[in-house]
Amino acid sequence: MEKYGIGQPVRRKEDVRFITGTGTYIDDVAPEKLTHAFVLRSPFAHAKILSIDTSEAEAMPGVLGIITGKDWMAEGFTPIPTKSGVAKKIDGSPLNQPERHCFAIDRARYVGEPVAVVVAETLNQAQDAAELIEVDYEELPSVTDARRALEDGAPRIWDDIEGNFCLDFELGDKEATDKAFAEADHVVSLDLVNNRVTAVPIEPRGAVAEYDAASDSYKLQNATQNVHANRATFADVLKVPADAIHHVAPDVGGGFGAKNSGYPEPPILLYAAKQFGRPVKWINDRNEGFQSDTHGRAQFSKVELALDKEGKFLGLRTRTIGDIGAYCWTVGPFTPTGGSARTQGGAYLIPAMYYSAVATFTNTMPTDPYRGAGRPEASYQIERIVQHAAETLGFDQVELRRKNLMPADSLPRKTPMGLDVDSGDFPEVFERTLKMTDRAGFEERVSESREKGLRRGFSIAPYLECTGGAPKEFAGIAFEKDGTVTLRVGSQSTGMGHETSKPQILAHTLGIDFNKVQFVQADTKATPIGGGHGGSRNLEVGGNAVLKAANAVVDKAKVLAAHLLNSNTDDMEFADGTFTDVKTKQTVSMDDVIAASFEKGRLPDGMEPGSLDTDSTFEREVISCPNGCHAAEVEVDPETGAVRVEHYWVIDDFGPIINPMLADGQVMGGVAQGLGQALMEQIVYDDEDGQLVTGSLMDYALPRADSMPRMELGYYEDAPTAKNPLGVKGAGEAGCCGAPPAIVNAVLEALREDGVTHIDMPLTPEKVWRAIVDAKR
Repeated sequence: MEKYGIGQPVRRKEDVRFITGTGTYIDDVAPEKLTHAFVLRSPFAHAKILSIDTSEAEAMPGVLGIITGKDWMAEGFTPIPTKSGVAKKIDGSPLNQPERHCFAIDRARYVGEPVAVVVAETLNQAQDAAELIEVDYEELPSVTDARRALEDGAPRIWDDIEGNFCLDFELGDKEATDKAFAEADHVVSLDLVNNRVTAVPIEPRGAVAEYDAASDSYKLQNATQNVHANRATFADVLKVPADAIHHVAPDVGGGFGAKNSGYPEPPILLYAAKQFGRPVKWINDRNEGFQSDTHGRAQFSKVELALDKEGKFLGLRTRTIGDIGAYCWTVGPFTPTGGSARTQGGAYLIPAMYYSAVATFTNTMPTDPYRGAGRPEASYQIERIVQHAAETLGFDQVELRRKNLMPADSLPRKTPMGLDVDSGDFPEVFERTLKMTDRAGFEERVSESREKGLRRGFSIAPYLECTGGAPKEFAGIAFEKDGTVTLRVGSQSTGMGHETSKPQILAHTLGIDFNKVQFVQADTKATPIGGGHGGSRNLEVGGNAVLKAANAVVDKAKVLAAHLLNSNTDDMEFADGTFTDVKTKQTVSMDDVIAASFEKGRLPDGMEPGSLDTDSTFEREVISCPNGCHAAEVEVDPETGAVRVEHYWVIDDFGPIINPMLADGQVMGGVAQGLGQALMEQIVYDDEDGQLVTGSLMDYALPRADSMPRMELGYYEDAPTAKNPLGVKGAGEAGCCGAPPAIVNAVLEALREDGVTHIDMPLTPEKVWRAIVDAKR
C-alpha cells in the first residue's frame, strides 16, 4: 500500500504499451476482408443539392458501392437524436430542433457535412471514386457569425425556424439582480468573446464496423469516449435493438469532448458493413477533422458587475449569444445555457446573479462539449470583469479578489445559480497560490524585463467549477484461481490513466497486489451500463463504483475469513489486506481468503466457489465542485506582440488525490489547452462564403512544448466533499477554467502602460501588436 495505494504517485501501467508502440488504436484494427470508406463532404457552407450522379464513380476499380442521402432516407433510418439537458425555451415550449440525418438531405448547411460515402477495397480507390461523383449544388447565402445570424434579414438556415433561433434561457433572480445594480455605487461592463476552438486529439476519429448475418448482429470498434450512450444512439438511428450492436473502444488517443458525441459516420459504417457483407473501416484525416469534429466555446457575452464603494460585489449579470452551428448535435444547446450558467460568479460571494442566453444556428460545424463545456466560459467571464473592475475603478486586483471570496465558514451554501457548494476554503487556496508567486520579487522581474525592452504582467484567477456527465456507473470484480483479478468498469479513459487509478483504489481497499489487477473498459459486453468519459466524472462516479464493489467484496470475504478462523463474522475486522479476529487475534490475509474461495471444501454452507465476484453500481446524487486558483506571469514584446508565459502556479482543491502524478498530468494538460485558447487557437470561417479558413495545422495553431511555462502545482486536500465516499471532486477540466483568464489578464496587466484595456482571445502576436498601435493613436 505504501507504493500502490491511494495517494501514491504510481506510474501509469498503460504507458508501457503506449510508448513502446504496442497499443491498439482504431487504425490498428484490421479484420479479414477489410474494406475502406471515404466520406465525400460538402464544399459549401449552404447549398441546395439538386442531384448526385454516382454512376461513373461506381464503375471505378475496387468500388463496392456508394451511399447517398437518398439511399439513406429510402431505408427509413431515423434522425440522430439530441439529448440536451436544457431542451425548453423560457416560455416552456420545446427548443427548435431540426432533424439531423447522417447525410445532408437535399441541402448542405456547413462545410464538411457528409453528402456521400464510397466503400472500396482500398482507401485510395475510395478517394479516387469520390472525385468522380457529380454533385450539382446551388449555392445559397450563408451566415457564420451568431450575432449576425440573429439580425433581421440574415440568411435563414432552416426554412421552418425563424431568425435562426434555437432557444432562450435564464437562470437566477432577475429582479434582485436589477435591484443590486440600481443601488450600486459602481457598475462596470465588458463585451467578451469565448473563441471557437476544436479538440485536435492526437488520434483522429475513426471506426471499424462488422456485420454477422448468421446472428443478425454488429460489432463496432470506435475511437469514442462513450460506448454505451453512443450504441443506444446508433441503434435508434438504424432501428435495431441496442444489444444487436457490440460497441468497443480500443485504446483512444485523446478525446477532450470531441469524441463524446453521436456522429454520423459510425451508423453509416454499420449499414455499409451489412449492405456489402464486408468489414468497413473509416479514419478521419486531419483536414476532415477540422471540418467534421465538433467545435467548442463560440460564445459572445456582455458581462456586468455591480460593486459598492468599498469594492464588495453586489450583483453579476451576464447575457450570452451561443453559436451552436447548423444543428443541435448531441447536447449542443446545453453548453451556452445551463452549462455556462451553473458556475457564474466563480469563487466569489455575490448576493445576486442573473444569466440569460440565446442559442443560435449558423452555417458552421456544430458545437458540443469541449473540455469544461461552459465552466471555462463562466470562469473567463467573471475573472475578466473582476480584472476590468480593478483597472477601471482603481482597486488592487489581488485585494479586490481577496475581499470578495466565499469565506470557508459560509459553506455549505447554494449560490444564486443553484450550485451546491458543500466544501472548500477559497481564501486559503488563494493565499497559498499567491505565496508561491513570489510577489516580493515581482518588481525586480519587471525591471529585468524592461531592460530587455519587454513588458511583464501578473494576474491571479480563482475558479469554481462543477462535475457533470452521467450520474450512474458500474464496476465489476472477478477473481481467478491464478491470483489475478479482473476489474470491469463502465467509465472510460482516453489517456487519463484509469488503468492505473482504478486498480489503485481496488488494490488499496482489498490489500491485494496492484500488478495482479487486469483492467477492462469501453466494452458493452463487459458491463451492463457505462457513462464513459466526460464532465470530470471518472473518479467521482467510476472510482466510487470501484470502491463500492470492493467494499462489497470485503463484506463477503469477511464471512469466509471468519469460517477459516473458526470465528464469528461480527468479531472480524479488516485493514491493510488482513482480517483479524478482535478476540483471538488470529489473522488471515485477503489473498488467502481469495484462494480459499475456489476450494469447495473450505467454504461455509451456502457459499459457492466464485462467490466473491461482485458487480456494483454507484449513483451520484449531487454534482461536486472542484475549485482552485491559477496565477500567471507573462512577458510581452511590444515591438512584435509576442507573448511568453514565464511562470505559472496552481493550487487545486480536488478533494483527496488518488494519484498525484495523474492529477499533475490532468492539470498540466488542461492548462495547455487553456493557454492554447488564450493565445493562439481559433476556428475561423470566412464571413462571405462560410469557408473554413483554419482547416489544417498550418492555419490552426496549437501549443508546442516551448509554448509551455514553468509550472508549480499543489493540492489542497483538507476539504473533501461529503457527496461521495472517496471525497473526490473531479480534476479533468479544471486547467481549462483557470488558464485563459489568468493568462489574458496578465497580458493586459503588462500592457496597461500602453493604454491597452481589452483584447479578445486568442491574443496572437498580430492582435497584441495592433492593440498597442491602436491605443497610441
